[in-house]
Amino acid sequence: MYKCTEHLNCSGKNISLYAQDGELKFERCNDCGIIWRSPDSMHILKPYEQAYFDSKSYSKRRKHKVKKSGWLIDMARLHHLKLSKLLEVGCSIGHTLEAAKNRNINHLGIDISNYAVEFCNKLGLNASVSTFDQLKEVGNKYDLIFMQHVLEHFENPFSTLLDCHNLLNDVGLLLILVPNSKYKRAVKYNSKHRFYSLNGVGSEHFSYFNYSNLRKVLQASGFKVVQENYPVFMARHNSFEFFVNRIFRRSLSFFNSDQEILVIARKTDK
Repeated sequence: MYKCTEHLNCSGKNISLYAQDGELKFERCNDCGIIWRSPDSMHILKPYEQAYFDSKSYSKRRKHKVKKSGWLIDMARLHHLKLSKLLEVGCSIGHTLEAAKNRNINHLGIDISNYAVEFCNKLGLNASVSTFDQLKEVGNKYDLIFMQHVLEHFENPFSTLLDCHNLLNDVGLLLILVPNSKYKRAVKYNSKHRFYSLNGVGSEHFSYFNYSNLRKVLQASGFKVVQENYPVFMARHNSFEFFVNRIFRRSLSFFNSDQEILVIARKTDK
């Protein structure tokens, strides 16, 4: 039923209802712990045009969001000293692309939203409404693929990661941020939490991960995890503000109080 049965050797039988808000249902594979949108909820979709981005207030605090993306790129550069080409999947309105441009990194963002791509282009950022297949036809390879709260929007994360694998250079990196399925408020409030509710982001998402099962998903997709969570110490690209931010984020994770998880993985031979 769920793709973990095909890629992680889960039985497909040890499934339980995890959360439900009206027609929207999520089920948990108790073998791997991944929380999946149920098959009978797949018809619930949300369009990604201007109203969507306005509702998220993505344009607010742009300076801070660009800074955060820059910090994430700098962390990736610790694992790839010659990082020069970045692809962002789901570039939204270009916070990461702007951070890459500020670092003289060749960048391309792709998004299914015409509104988001046009917004980026007006800022002088390189973005397009392109598919993975179109990018593969062009033949360009990238040093870093950046996916910030995007993987959970794909029905099949394994095929998405395979596409990323094919688009990376031999020692290319994948940086992923996704919602944390162990986030204690989401666990406590369950169907009433925005992760799983119709009025929250539940209608946008198809899967939820934690560090343990995301690591397994990446390994099954041809990646080796080189970093989980934010590092305490960094030899390069450091600042006092970034240090404080990292300590704060790591402290949240000790109590399952961080809403997102961060992983950097390197491409390996499948």
